Amino acid sequence: MSLARTRGFTLVELMITVAVAAILAAIAWPSFRDFMRRNAVTAQANQVLASLQYARNEAVSRRYPTALCGSSSGTSCDGGSTLENGWMVWRDSSLSGTPSYSAGSDELLRVTQAQNGVSIRAFLGGVGANLVSFNQRGEVSNAGGAVTNIVICAKTKSTDTVGTSTSAALGQYVRIDSSGRITVQSLSAGANCSAAPT
Repeated sequence: MSLARTRGFTLVELMITVAVAAILAAIAWPSFRDFMRRNAVTAQANQVLASLQYARNEAVSRRYPTALCGSSSGTSCDGGSTLENGWMVWRDSSLSGTPSYSAGSDELLRVTQAQNGVSIRAFLGGVGANLVSFNQRGEVSNAGGAVTNIVICAKTKSTDTVGTSTSAALGQYVRIDSSGRITVQSLSAGANCSAAPT
């Protein structure tokens, strides 16, 4: 009866395998990183779109003005035109004028927490927007006929204040016509992520 000889990996074979795996990982990493940035931009654009559609639907169905504003605390409109620190959707108790959130009288409907890896900026008629509000007909009530844009771009470093739109990870923007129609479109490579798209 003969015994079969068992054989394992030699140290040289193991080192070659590790080297090949490291080379393949180094080649794949940039593509994977760009994929993650594109995915983050798309996910956040869809989240902004969903919040805006929700606010518009609430305004039409409940017949009260409803608004979305930047909010880092989730209890007040303290975010200005910067939405990556979070935002909230609320229904105004007054039927006239531009909505202004008051915790005592207005109804808070939805709060979205801070988003990582992206910059999200709102521009109402080309300038920074503190809020986007919809009236009972589903129209943007505080735009004065202008188009509102919310620009979403991926940050290349965690220390970046504003993201960039590159050919590897294009930024996107949510466009809200004064009639209330909401669409998502892509920015061009090199577009300015801290200004309204032209």
